[in-house]
Amino acid sequence: MNNFYKILLLAICFSLLPALLFGADDPKYPAAAIADSLKQGASAVVRENSEVFIQNDVNHATYKVTRVVTILSKLGDGFAHFALYGDKFRELSDFSGTIRDASGNVIKKIKKSDLRFSSVSEGAGTDDNFSITYICSLPSYPCTVEYTYQEKWKNGIASYPVFAPQDRYFVSVEKSDLRIETPLNVEMRERNNFGGSLKKETVGDKNIYSISLNNLKAILGEPLSPSIGEVLPVMMTAPVDMCYDSFCGNMKDWNSYGLWIANLLKGRDQLSPDLAAKLQDMVKGAKTDKEKVQIIYDYLQKNTRYVSIQLGIGGYQPIDALTVSKMGFGDCKGLTNLMKAMLTSVGIASNYCVIRLDAKDKDLYPDFPSFYQLNHVILMVPQKNDSIWLECTSQTLPFGYIHQDIAGHNAIVVSDKGGQLVRLPSYTDKQNRQESVVEVVVSEEGSATGKAAFTQYLDGYESTVYGFRSNDTERILKFINGNLKLPQVKIGKFVVSEDKSVFPSTRVEAVIDVPDFANRTGSRLFIPACPLAKTSFNVFTASTRNLDIVLGTGFSESDTITITIPQTYTLEALPKDMDVNTAFGSIKTKAKVDGDKIVYIQDIDIISGRYNRSQYTEVKDFFAQINAAVKRNIVLKKL
Repeated sequence: MNNFYKILLLAICFSLLPALLFGADDPKYPAAAIADSLKQGASAVVRENSEVFIQNDVNHATYKVTRVVTILSKLGDGFAHFALYGDKFRELSDFSGTIRDASGNVIKKIKKSDLRFSSVSEGAGTDDNFSITYICSLPSYPCTVEYTYQEKWKNGIASYPVFAPQDRYFVSVEKSDLRIETPLNVEMRERNNFGGSLKKETVGDKNIYSISLNNLKAILGEPLSPSIGEVLPVMMTAPVDMCYDSFCGNMKDWNSYGLWIANLLKGRDQLSPDLAAKLQDMVKGAKTDKEKVQIIYDYLQKNTRYVSIQLGIGGYQPIDALTVSKMGFGDCKGLTNLMKAMLTSVGIASNYCVIRLDAKDKDLYPDFPSFYQLNHVILMVPQKNDSIWLECTSQTLPFGYIHQDIAGHNAIVVSDKGGQLVRLPSYTDKQNRQESVVEVVVSEEGSATGKAAFTQYLDGYESTVYGFRSNDTERILKFINGNLKLPQVKIGKFVVSEDKSVFPSTRVEAVIDVPDFANRTGSRLFIPACPLAKTSFNVFTASTRNLDIVLGTGFSESDTITITIPQTYTLEALPKDMDVNTAFGSIKTKAKVDGDKIVYIQDIDIISGRYNRSQYTEVKDFFAQINAAVKRNIVLKKL
C-alpha cells in the first residue's frame, strides 16, 4: 500500500473515531450557525435554554432543564461549568452532559458519576444544603457544552424556579423557553421586568403556562451599573397557596406572608422562670423602656454567639427561646426570637422582622412576596417617637446602630395581624464620612516625618472596627498604608480608638517616616499636595455608556494636609483653589500659607443616586476633575 492510501485510511479512521467512542451522534449546534449580531460583545452564546416545571400537588414536582452554551473565548469559561444546589426539598434524579467541538461533533460525554457533591455550610453553621458541580475544561474555542438534568422537588413547593436565561453580562441567547404545568386548583403568581406575560392554556386536568425569549443580544458589564436583576430579563413565578416542610400558607401578599411567619413563631417564646426573674431584676433600676432594652441587648451580646442553622423548616422557623438561651448560640432567627422573648418578660413589646442582608439590594417587590428576596431577621422595638432596630447576631455593634447592610432597606414587620412592608431609617451621604489629617515636616533632601490620623464613620467604621478591636497589627498597618499614597512609608507607633455611640466611629493615629516624600529635581522640590490614596475616583474609562450610572453609596471625605517646608526653600507654586459643584457631588480645595507651613484642605462629596446614561460625559468629567486634583503638586525652589 503506497503512502497516499495509508494517509487516506488514517484520515478516515480519525474521522470515525468520535462515532466509535460515543456512538452515532449527528453534529449539533455548529458555532458557524450563530448570527453575527449575537456574537458581538459576547464571550458565550446560549444556543438553547429549555425549562419545564411540572407540579403534581402542593408538595411534589419535577423540574427538567436543557441548557446548551457555545463558549467563544476563554473569557467565557465560567459559562461552561455546571453548578446546582440541593437540600431535603430537591434531589437530582437525572443528568447528562456533552462537549462538542466548533463543528458540533461530540468530543466528550459527561456522566452523573463525574459530578462532585459537596456539603454547603455558612462558616460555623449547620444546614442540609449541598452543591453539585462539574468544572468543565475546554480543549479549544469555540466549544459547545450541553447539560440536561432533572430535579425531583418534594416536601413542599413555596415558589417555582426563576427564569433567567441570560443570567450574566457578556452572554447572548439564541433560544429559551419556559413551561410550567400545574393542577387546575393551583393559582399562580408571576412578575417580570421585561413586560411580557405567560401564555395560559388548559389541557385536561392541567394549566399550562409558557413563554419564550429569543435572540437576546449580549449586554456589556460596566462599572457602577444598575443591579443585574434589573438589566437582564428575569421572570419570577410562584403558587399563591404554598407548603414548606408541612407548614402551609398563602403568599398572595406580604400580609399573608407575615401571617405564615407569625404561625411559625407561636409557642417559641418561653423562657425559664430563673432567666425571666434575672432579667426583671436587671432592669428594675432603669428609668425608661429604652434603658431596659439596652440592658437586655447588652446581656444578649455578652451571653450568646451566632451560628447558622438551616435545617428544613429551620431555614424559616427559629429554634425556641428556651433552647437558645440554654445553648448560648443560635442563628439570626433564634437570637432575634430570644431577644423578643426576653423583652416580653420585662413588659416590652417588639416585632420580629424579616429583611434582605445586602448593602446593594434594598428594595422588596411590593406586589410579589417571595422567599428568595429575604435572608435575614432583625428586631424592631416600637417607641413613642421612633423605633429601635436591633441586629441580634452581633456581639459588638453598638446599641441602636443600624448597620449598612440593612440601613434604608425594606423589611417585613411581623405581628399576629400579618406582615407590613416598612423601610428602615438610612443615613445621609455626608454621614458616610472619613476625615484624614496629615502633618509632616519636610527636609532639604525631600524626606518627611510626621503623623497621620484617620477617622471613619459608617462604611469605614464597619470595615475597620473588628481589626482595630482585635489589635491585629497587620490589618491596622495595611489600613494605614492603604490610605497613604507614599512610597516606602514607614509606620511607627500607632494608637486606635473607637466611639461606641449610636453614630459610631473608629480612629487611628500613627507616626510616619517617608524617605522619598518629595521629588527633588535640580533646585526644586515637588511635594504631593494630597499624599492620600484616592483610587475610587478613577472608575470611568470608556468613551461611551450603555447603562445608567448608579452611585449606590454616597460619601464624604475631608482631608487636611499640613506641610512644614525646609528653611532653605521658598514656595514657588501652589495648586489653584477649586470649587466644583455638580448634581453628582462636589470637590472644594484650598491651599494657604501660614509662615513656614502650607495647609492644603480638600473636601470631596459624592451624592448617591441613579443618573441617566445620557449624563455619562458629565459624570465622567466630574470624576476626572477629582482624579486630576488629587495628583497635584506643591513646588518649592531653593533659596
